[in-house]
Amino acid sequence: MQNASRSVAASAAYSAILAAPMLQLERHFGMRRLKRGMLAMLAAWIGYFVIISMWSRALNKVIVPLLDMPLGIFLVAQGTAIVFFASLILLLRTAARATR
Repeated sequence: MQNASRSVAASAAYSAILAAPMLQLERHFGMRRLKRGMLAMLAAWIGYFVIISMWSRALNKVIVPLLDMPLGIFLVAQGTAIVFFASLILLLRTAARATR
C-alpha cells in the first residue's frame, strides 16, 4: 500500500515540475501567442516529415554498414533530433527575450 501512495506523490511532483515551465511560458507570451507559436512549430514539424519521407524512399536503397539500417531512416532520425532541439532553443530564446 505504501508503494501506491509513493507513486501518487511522485506523479504529483513530476506534474508540478513539468507544469512550471509551461506556466512560465504562458505568463510571458500570453495564451494566444503561445498557441500560435506551438501551431507554427507543429506545421513546420509536419512539413519536415512530409518532405523527408518523400526523399528517404530513394535513400533507403543504401544500407549503413555499421548499423545495418537504411540510410534514409538513419538520416530521418538524425534530422528529427536536430529539428527538435533547434525549435526548442528558438522557443527558449524567445522566452528569454520576453523576460528582459
